[in-house]
Order: sequence, then C-alpha cells, then structure tokens
Amino acid sequence: MRIRKRKTVFLAVAIALALQAFPVSYGFAQTASERKVAPAPVTPQLQSAGALSFGPNNVLFVGDSKGGLVHAFELSDRDIDSQAGVALGNAKTFEGVDLVSDIGAKAARLLNVPTDDIRINDMVVHKPSRQVFLSVHRGHGPDTVPVILKVNNGQLERLSLEKIKHSSAGVGPVPVNETLEFGQPQNMLAITDIDYWEGEIFISGVSNEEFASKLRRMTYPFDSKVSTTSIEIWHAVHAQFETRAPIIAKDIRKIDGTPTLIAVYACTPLVRIPLDILQDGTKVRGEMIGELGFGNTPIDMISYNNPMDGQDYVLVTNTSRSAKQVPLSAIGSAQAMPVNVTNNYGPAGVAQYPIPLSGTWHLDLLDAG
Repeated sequence: MRIRKRKTVFLAVAIALALQAFPVSYGFAQTASERKVAPAPVTPQLQSAGALSFGPNNVLFVGDSKGGLVHAFELSDRDIDSQAGVALGNAKTFEGVDLVSDIGAKAARLLNVPTDDIRINDMVVHKPSRQVFLSVHRGHGPDTVPVILKVNNGQLERLSLEKIKHSSAGVGPVPVNETLEFGQPQNMLAITDIDYWEGEIFISGVSNEEFASKLRRMTYPFDSKVSTTSIEIWHAVHAQFETRAPIIAKDIRKIDGTPTLIAVYACTPLVRIPLDILQDGTKVRGEMIGELGFGNTPIDMISYNNPMDGQDYVLVTNTSRSAKQVPLSAIGSAQAMPVNVTNNYGPAGVAQYPIPLSGTWHLDLLDAG
C-alpha cells in the first residue's frame, strides 16, 4: 500500500492524497515465533480507531466504533511535525510525488507484525503542517490493537496518545453482536465519518435500533448532550425507502447560503440534507439527487474549489468505478430523483463526471493550493 500524491488535469491545485486501505502483501513476513513475541502497542483510550477529522486548535477527532465513542486528542506542537520542507510535487505541471511507498509493509515493520495484520482505516491531513495522520488496526478480531500513525518526512511514526490531553463523548447505542447480510460485524459501521462544522461535530453511522441509520451532532468541547436524527432515504437500486442504509462519507458545504450535508451511501445514493432539519429525536428524509452506480461502494469524499474555473466541486472515490466529480451548483439545483420508478442502477440523477483516480481510496486536502 502507499500514499500517493496525485495531480489530475482537471485541477491546478494539489487536492488528493491517495491511500489504498486494504492490506496487500509486499513480501514482508515473520515467523510464527516472531509474531508471538512482538510487543503490542498500548493505546488505553481507544478500543478501535476509524474515522478521523481535525477540528480547531489541533484537535484530532477519532471515531471508536467498538466503544461507541468519539475521542478528542488535543495535539501539542511536540505531536506535530511541519512538512514544509517535504517535496509534494508541482500542481502546475501535474507532477506527483510518492510520500510513502509500500506503506503497508512499513506500517507492519513499525508495529512488528506481518503485512496482512495491518489495516489502514482512514487518513486526515493536519492542514497547517501538511502532516498526514492514519488510523490503523494491528491484528484482527478481538485481538485488534488500534494505533494512530503519522507520516514524517516520508517515514511512519506512531503517535503516542497516552500523554495527550484527551476527552471523549458517547454517540448512543451502537450494534454489538449484529452482523450484516454477508456476515461482517455491523459494529464496523457504528461510526463511519466525522466532520467538524462551526463548533459542532457531525457523526454518521448506525445504531442498534430498528431505524438504524443515524446522524449525531454534538458541540465541542464536549458536554453531555448528543442530538440524534434518524435518516431515511430513497434507495434507487432497491426501489424503496430505507432506514438501515448507512452514510459512508459526507461533507458540509453552504449551498445558496444554507449549510447542507452532502452524503454518499453504501449502495450508492448521493443525498443532500439541510443541517437545520437535523434536530434531536426527529426522523428526516434526505433527498436522493444522484445514483453513483450499482455494484460499487463509495469510499471517501472531499470538496474543493477549482482555480481553473473558480467553481466548487465534490469528489467521491469508489471501490469499483472511477472517482466522480460533482459540481456543488448541480447538487444545489438538482431535483430529487423520482421514487415511483423501477430500479435504477445508475449512474443517474445529478450531473457527475468520471475522474481517472483508479486505486484511490482515502482523500484529503493538503491545503488550498
């Protein structure tokens, strides 16, 4: 696996860091005896490490699906390393630079396990320093150890969380023993994405309730209040309204002055929801405005302004289709897709343009330029 700096012809700015999220063998192996004696890094605050996001004042939010918690780590200057001197390519000539090659093997060496015992779950960039942070699981099943890694001058380092000022908040009931249709633990979807917006964090995921799809919002610094909204959407592939489908990735942007949640779902609607209707205890119906295409799963989403045309866009990566670029103006003006039709396997609905980012999993912006 590797983090790759990508430049694409549709942009003049460097917008994407690409990370293949699933373990791949790179020829690194250990004997069974070496694996048994390898010390496990200890991260007492975390039961799992998934969705990542930065808030103000260097606060790193970490989604802990297993614990049903969002953690906030207040990083200090000693926890962050400026990458100002690191070559990051040239946006004007579309020249890309590998920040880390064979990242899976390097993470495995750092954590003393075989490469197939490493899973990289999410990636986020600390914008002031341009430093990349990764949420990683070492091992599998009940023996999984969550770790936060950072990229420093092309090398991986473990972020020691034990002495960092820390607070956490529960998101409410999450699945414990439930499984999805294909046997995967539903708990892995308890917290799928975290976004900070104007003093609040917005957490998507599923609960253990019948109306499972949830959007939680809470203020930061944390208090005891969690606002929970149940989300229902039209699912064009299944030709029905659904209350269990989870938001996989989301972003918040102002559309015509209205703060709006833009979300992609597992299979595979693109939905918009005004923030002001996300009230505690309510059930809302998000507007499906696009279908990204059957046989596929969205992975990550970023939004950006393209200096070549001055327009705002959303970019979504997918497992088995090219990335999709969607104009923010089209998201605002698109009509909700009709519900009185037979299955629509898409792509369909809002204008969407394929972008050649094959093999790209996680995305984040380095900075505005």
